[in-house]
Amino acid sequence: MSFFAILLFTTIFYTQCSAQSIYVSDVNIRIEPGSKTCLYETGKAGQMMEVYFQVLDGQHGDLDISFQVIDPNNVTIVSHYKSPENSIIMDLIVGGDYSFCLDNTYSLMNSKLVFIYILLEDKIPEHDGEAEVTTVDTNGEEQGEELEWEGVDEHGEKYFLKVANIADSLSLTLSHVVKSRRLLDIYAATKSRDSYMAFEDTFIVDAWSAFQITLVLIVGMIQVYMIKKLFVFLTLVIKVFTK
Repeated sequence: MSFFAILLFTTIFYTQCSAQSIYVSDVNIRIEPGSKTCLYETGKAGQMMEVYFQVLDGQHGDLDISFQVIDPNNVTIVSHYKSPENSIIMDLIVGGDYSFCLDNTYSLMNSKLVFIYILLEDKIPEHDGEAEVTTVDTNGEEQGEELEWEGVDEHGEKYFLKVANIADSLSLTLSHVVKSRRLLDIYAATKSRDSYMAFEDTFIVDAWSAFQITLVLIVGMIQVYMIKKLFVFLTLVIKVFTK
């Protein structure tokens, strides 16, 4: 393949892939009791926004948090009150800085550990047609040629693949990789939440067991003391009546 064809293929592939801008942000953040924390991300009009949050640890309280999304015009577009987890998918209408606020002001004692995932993705543009190369013949007329990739199979026969199809497939693969990472992040967050819940349950069981053992020991010591005093009292009574 000529240098011109390789250069043209590279240009078309770069254009196809760069046309789909993907921004991913995920973080675990602890919200202290009585406080409110906001994250800020810049979005563009026409982008798709996907947000997922999940409360991983609530200490000794409930696994819930209040969540809000505020657009650049300071308008609340999403609001959830005391929710353990939720997922939001929507198209952005206004470009600018969006606020993602986690509100724990209703809690007086328990902090909340929250996993939040934010995805901002440009929509894949629709193509009017296949990639074409325009050439001018000897008569001065433009001739449209479809750009193809030439290859040779194991039998030595040539085959041709359309460059636009290759670029579209790679863009789709990139999108699937990002979504796969999202699922892995959500799985890791769920696993962390289960670990915190198991630790909390173990702490409650251990504390209750220690309380019961302590109570049994105290009751046993009181019984021994009372029985000992009872024998001493009977001994004194017997001595009084024998005199």
